This record gives sequence, structure tokens and C-alpha cells, in this order.
Amino acid sequence: MPLPDGVLMLATILHPDGETDTCELPEDEVQRLRLLQDLVGGHLEVVPVPGAKYLVFGGEAKDGLHVVNETASATAREAESIQPDDYIAGVVVVVPREALA
Repeated sequence: MPLPDGVLMLATILHPDGETDTCELPEDEVQRLRLLQDLVGGHLEVVPVPGAKYLVFGGEAKDGLHVVNETASATAREAESIQPDDYIAGVVVVVPREALA
């Protein structure tokens, strides 16, 4: 479901240290996926959360030294998108459903 002309597709970036940023996602699907990969550091994993949104994070974020993203982990647990004893590490991008269509 594409957004109407002139409507920006925005994403929220959740950093492991608790900081947040906002960025505009490119309209082009290939560019959008590349940007998401750059932001999270590689292979994309996605879990749904309320509000027709998804958490996008790096599939390799738990490998080696990593930092737990407490905000993203709590959100995913509350949405029952991850197990209660699981967690999400690294940078996480919150995107609208349309970003992954």
C-alpha cells in the first residue's frame, strides 16, 4: 500500500544507548532496503509491533560483542513478537508497514 503523493515515509531509529533519531525513507524500494541495511549493520530481521509498524534490526547484531537495545526489546516482548527471555541488540529502526510492502 503506497503512501499518497507528497507524504513522507518516516522511520524512528532506536539506538542501544536509548537515544532516538528520525529519518526519511526513500520511495525507491531498493534504496530503502539498502538504507535499512546500512542503519542496522547487515542482514535484516523484522518483527511486528502495534500500530501497523515493524521493528527492523540486524540479524547478526547478537554475534560477538553487542549491546542490548532495551527499548526495542521491551516493545517486542510487549507485542509478543519475541520470547519473554529473548532480546534485540544493536540499532533498531521502527518503520511503517508500507516501508516493507
